[in-house]
Amino acid sequence: MKNRSDISDLQQTIMDSYKRMADLSLETMKPFLEGMVENISSVNQSIAETGIPSLTLPVFNPKSSTCCPPETECPPHCIAYITRHAMAGERIVVPFLVRNRCSSEKTYRIGIRELKDEDGNMAPSQPSLNKQSVTLAPGSGERVDMDVDLKSFKAGSIYSTEIVLREKDINQNICFKLVVKGSSEIEEVSPYDEKKYKLKWLDWRSHYYCEPPIRKTPKARDSGPEQ
Repeated sequence: MKNRSDISDLQQTIMDSYKRMADLSLETMKPFLEGMVENISSVNQSIAETGIPSLTLPVFNPKSSTCCPPETECPPHCIAYITRHAMAGERIVVPFLVRNRCSSEKTYRIGIRELKDEDGNMAPSQPSLNKQSVTLAPGSGERVDMDVDLKSFKAGSIYSTEIVLREKDINQNICFKLVVKGSSEIEEVSPYDEKKYKLKWLDWRSHYYCEPPIRKTPKARDSGPEQ
């Protein structure tokens, strides 16, 4: 009987210990729970009065970041365009001006790629440049001429190439297009009959016009010996 009584007392002691621990936990957590409930109530009231607040996040801009390298920027493929219409069989000169708009002296090498038609076929003859380089002071410019002989070119064809300007590492191109015209596209002129510009009004009683008299140059008389 004594053993059963001892077991009952031990069970009661354990239960009392758990109860005290539970009460202690509730007492400890009570202020925290009450504060959380009050905060939630305040937030709800604020939302009801002013609406949902907006959250502004910082915008990540790689260009303004000091951690990223600057982005490289390439020039456009063509910095200028030249189109020339010419007759088959003629010889043309295409001038262009290279100007230095930088703040220091620049030297540009100048070259030209192969002239080809729309199907990629080589032109009968290739253009040539009168200068292979120019050295320019800031703000100054220099003319360069491209020469093309269209002696064996086919009428109605379109050819294109690129004139290349290069300072050091980057090619900057002038895109050139040549349109070859045929004989049917030759400009035609018809002079007026100059006779109508020389006719004069005869008189107020007549509707006829008369032509001005042709002035004859008097012939020089032979001069004989003086009497």
